[in-house]
Amino acid sequence: MILTNREIEELIGETELNLEGSLRNPKIKSYLLNYKYDETKLAEGQGLVQEAKSFYQKRITEGGSQLVATSLLEKAIEEFKPVYNEHLTLGRLILKHQPEKMAQFSISGERKHDFTGYVLQAENFYETVIADEEMLTQYDGLGVTKENLENGLALIAKIRDANFDQEGAKSAAQAATFDRNHVVSKLADWASDFRVILKLALAPEPQLLEAAGIVAK
Repeated sequence: MILTNREIEELIGETELNLEGSLRNPKIKSYLLNYKYDETKLAEGQGLVQEAKSFYQKRITEGGSQLVATSLLEKAIEEFKPVYNEHLTLGRLILKHQPEKMAQFSISGERKHDFTGYVLQAENFYETVIADEEMLTQYDGLGVTKENLENGLALIAKIRDANFDQEGAKSAAQAATFDRNHVVSKLADWASDFRVILKLALAPEPQLLEAAGIVAK
């Protein structure tokens, strides 16, 4: 059973009202005993309500953490892009008469679109350029120092770390969603049975349904 947040909130609120109304009213409690719904049985429902509340809140928390992690990853990528583009553009300028070398430094061709491919391509670019003294001299002649290029490599590491955090947060959110849905499904099943029992038990005095949080027709 997959419910929206609003539906889960309504389920928890209505079930809580049904239970509290029943436990506070001696007449309702007495009628429920005819169907073996004693305080122990009602406590079972209360336990499910509390469990559903806990897992519902946990899912919200984990979902928020995932949004934060995703935002940090996006910011890390946006921080890197202009630096990378500048260094690539200058590299193409440096090697404009040596197209065969562009491939060696991962300068030629389109940038990879998938995350892993993009990062690997960028890493290879920086690592090979930084390891080549001639390229470093050429870049330095255009105002880009070795430190500038090493900063580009550091920004890639920052992207890798942010991606790792984002994947971890996504996994935690998925696990929290599964746990929440499992508990909510159990609560929905228990609450559905309880409402049927309430209507049967209170048939002699249906006006008592209002006290148990059920609108009497």
